[in-house]
Amino acid sequence: MTTIKKTPNQGTRGFPEAKTSLDSCAGATSCSATNYQPETDRTPGPLRGLRDMVKIRPSQRTLVNAAFLASVAFLLAPNRSADAHGSLASPPSRIFLGWQGDIENPSNSAIAAAIEVGGTQPFYDWNEVVNFHPGTAEYQSVIDYTLTIPDGRIASANNDKYAGLDLVRDDWPTTEIESGPFTLRWYASTPHNPNVFRAYLTTPDWDPSQPLRWGQLEELPTGAVALLEDTYEIPTVLPPRTGRHALVVIWQRLDPAGEGFYAVSDVDFGTCDEICDCPADLSLDGKVDGSDLGIMLGGWGGPGGDVNDDGETDGADLGVLLGAWGPCGPDCDGDGIGDADEIANGAPDCDLNGVPDDCSDLPDCDQDGIPDLCAIADGLVEDCDSNLIPDVCELAIGDADGDGILDVCELDGFLHQWRVIDQWEGGFIAELDIFNDSGQCLTGWEVLFSPAGFEVTGSWNGRIAPSDPDQVRLVNETWNADFCSGTSLTIGLQCEGAPSEPLEFLVNGSPTSPSP
Repeated sequence: MTTIKKTPNQGTRGFPEAKTSLDSCAGATSCSATNYQPETDRTPGPLRGLRDMVKIRPSQRTLVNAAFLASVAFLLAPNRSADAHGSLASPPSRIFLGWQGDIENPSNSAIAAAIEVGGTQPFYDWNEVVNFHPGTAEYQSVIDYTLTIPDGRIASANNDKYAGLDLVRDDWPTTEIESGPFTLRWYASTPHNPNVFRAYLTTPDWDPSQPLRWGQLEELPTGAVALLEDTYEIPTVLPPRTGRHALVVIWQRLDPAGEGFYAVSDVDFGTCDEICDCPADLSLDGKVDGSDLGIMLGGWGGPGGDVNDDGETDGADLGVLLGAWGPCGPDCDGDGIGDADEIANGAPDCDLNGVPDDCSDLPDCDQDGIPDLCAIADGLVEDCDSNLIPDVCELAIGDADGDGILDVCELDGFLHQWRVIDQWEGGFIAELDIFNDSGQCLTGWEVLFSPAGFEVTGSWNGRIAPSDPDQVRLVNETWNADFCSGTSLTIGLQCEGAPSEPLEFLVNGSPTSPSP
């Protein structure tokens, strides 16, 4: 079994500066997973538009088609380009680790077995483990996945392409992890808002030799989510566990298509000796007191009260117990009840840091008596840019047009131009120009339009992604994800049918206007 050594989960935002390539972990017994920063330089430079590759005249359909086929061959060549949207980077998911390793010659036997099932392409398409739940945002926020994703098909999102991820094996690489407050980090090759993250951990009685089942997954609490560049940070609290477990995280977009991305990470909590902060709490009531002393004395001379793992209850164990007398773990308000127990008994902990809010100085920018993180996590206020500050507190300086929406979240000023550059009986090639005059930079873009009587069969400079049957959806390549004001992008399209102007162009959900 390959084990990835865990470094302490950091409370600060963002990955540590140190970079660790997980390629080196494939054959190692340990390496750092949480120091990982996703690489973004694995894809080739921009593929230019057809006009840059060949000068086109109406009679040059052969040249155009040759250029198109060349570009298609380029796009279909195995690479780590992001044509969808991401996966869990900390702790790293099965597919993320496979992508980071040598896909053509994997040294981990579980990843090799998954490739035997589905080939190498799923690991090149590491960020496409997707399923769809069309509907309203209200429905998508509380989807009952047990109705649509069968037991045993959770890791693959019931997506046949990724069936190898569902293999029941004991040699998937694991990440050492500890119970308590933890920040999940999702590397988003194409960030999308609005969205919701759902996280699940296998129950204490889970048997790793059996397929993943919803009945043995416990949903975890999640706090207010922050977006830092291309990484979503999701605070949670991992319940007490020992040994090997599986962590399931779903990134559900709140949009009509209901696109959701799935990740399964294999984690190892170790033994109780490694993770229990309060071994003298023999009664497991969150404090060391007379009840624990009674248990120890009752087991004197035998193993019943042994807390130092020497197999015998003796004076050494008594010394440990007396030294730990009182509440287990921190007690921020000094009331004799440990913080963890107060939270378990209902004390609010908005930021899920393991400290009751009463002991924390949490910002409350609008002075409504509810800490900002609580209000955002509970959906009481909007935080459209995921910076953990309620929008209402930024309107005074961030809403230049006074329409009540933060400028950074408002996309105005996009123009489009549709041009048919070649056609023949039964098909044509078009270029779609999008001009960004919004005053903003997009980190990740999506273009939607409704074709009028034709079908898009190929694209370049943008990738076709799953969508509603009546729409064409194009998302950025990794290399052209940044789309800043004052620039334009050109997407090439090969189509079947009669050429016509599409309807209702949208960029990241905002309508565009025809270019003059």
